[in-house]
Amino acid sequence: MNNAISKALSRRRSNCLLPLGIVLIGANLRAPITALGPVLDRIQADLALGDTTASLLSALPLLIFALLSLVAPAFGRRFGLERSLAFALVAILIGTLIRSCPLSGGLWIGTLLLSCGIAVGNVLLPGLVKRAFPEHATLYIGVYAAAMASAASLAAGLAAPVADLPGSNWRIAIALGAVITAAAILVWLPQLRRPHHAVASRANASHAVSPWRHPIGWQVSSFFAFQSFVFYSLITWYAAMSAARGESATASGFDLLLYQVVAVATNLLSAPLIKRTKDQRAIGLVCGASLLAGTIGLGVAAPFPALWLAIAGLGAGFSMTTSLSLFALRTRHHDEAAKLSGMAQFVGYAGAAPGPVLTGMLHGVTGSWTASLAMLVGASALVTVFAVLSGRDRLID
Repeated sequence: MNNAISKALSRRRSNCLLPLGIVLIGANLRAPITALGPVLDRIQADLALGDTTASLLSALPLLIFALLSLVAPAFGRRFGLERSLAFALVAILIGTLIRSCPLSGGLWIGTLLLSCGIAVGNVLLPGLVKRAFPEHATLYIGVYAAAMASAASLAAGLAAPVADLPGSNWRIAIALGAVITAAAILVWLPQLRRPHHAVASRANASHAVSPWRHPIGWQVSSFFAFQSFVFYSLITWYAAMSAARGESATASGFDLLLYQVVAVATNLLSAPLIKRTKDQRAIGLVCGASLLAGTIGLGVAAPFPALWLAIAGLGAGFSMTTSLSLFALRTRHHDEAAKLSGMAQFVGYAGAAPGPVLTGMLHGVTGSWTASLAMLVGASALVTVFAVLSGRDRLID
């Protein structure tokens, strides 16, 4: 009797902590990456890295996201979603700490390890949300996307000021995210007591259509790819673009903070809108048009660059929540959602990885940011096309 009561209380505690755990995992899926951009110039100076090498450092997480997206769904089926996400958090924590240590190769090894953890979290979290909250998946995805953007904004906004503090440096600045990761691990521990859930029945598996063979899979993946291309290129190089206009590192950090604050607000606003609409084409149009307007404003050096970056943040917020929600909205079952998530994030991050590299290379070749920003304008136009196409009310079947 006491054992039954204990199990019931444990299950209730686990259920109560699940939403918070989802939010905290979301908070760890971008912050370790966005913390790097504002202090990248210091890292280059300290470690004697050229623009191309620094670009490769920024692109490495995206390449890892792409590669592991292919195996993450199988990893989730083998170990269970809860345990797999716990492994992901531990990898992020250890990687963050190693990246911040003055060890030979520590920056690269730590980045590699934390990127592996983020890749698993990126793919499996939407499937867990769809399984745990099938009627409210879009709402919870919007909430954890907001947490993702919030933590990313804090990481980007605080990195340079923290590095400037007396006795501090860029290593301390990029290590601060370990606090959020440790908190997420503690909150997630009760989920490890849950039984291993069967991911899909044989019947479901045999009738499921692979997203790789369906136009929706490619449309959703292309939408995810081009919006990620624009986001990671801006988050990596905006500080350098800002410095070229004569702004300080603190000012560019504030601009990036504003960018992410707008994205957070949009994440929270877009989730209920997406839930209420069966067809997301209008929302997709807003995604692309906002990114297009923002990148054009930056590209033509229009006055008030922070305003144009904020408009791009509006598009980034809508794009992230919408693209993540489409994994659930365009599938019937959480295993199908995980497969679409895996495909979209493989194609998406493989397509986005060249973004920071090409942005830096074009600047190195031309000596200005004009060509780089023109490329981002083109990518934003493609976001508009694929966001509208994938927003149509259809399922992969």
